[in-house]
Amino acid sequence: MSSSNPSAPAICIEAASIVAKPRGGRLLYIEDNPVNVLVVEELVATRPYFSLICEIDGASGIARARSMLPELILLDMQLPDLDGYQVIEQLRANPVTAAIPCIALSANAMSEDINRAKAAGFLDYWTKPIDFKAFLSGLDAFFAVTH
Repeated sequence: MSSSNPSAPAICIEAASIVAKPRGGRLLYIEDNPVNVLVVEELVATRPYFSLICEIDGASGIARARSMLPELILLDMQLPDLDGYQVIEQLRANPVTAAIPCIALSANAMSEDINRAKAAGFLDYWTKPIDFKAFLSGLDAFFAVTH
């Protein structure tokens, strides 16, 4: 290592610590299937810097989004009362929730489904069954970029 640039090691250490410790955030998961909720709860529990609230239908999820103001919403596309498109439409129509990023979660994995969701304003589209490693990497990447 050259002594001509004494700040180089500090920058490398600082960058490494940022990668090693993603900043936390508030997540809202709107999902009616208790098994999927349990899976996401267990995955998020491995990241103690995230807090997770779950709601079981679109109306409850929209109300919680307004009161909680999460940094990210994970949204099942097939809820008992509203579909994911109706939920995101209502979220975008309210100035309080309009800018909250939403990621669609669905078992429908056709390219048309993914393209439609992204066109509707979803940040991303993650398929079910959930790939645990990809799910956690996606959360870590989202919060590393937004925080």
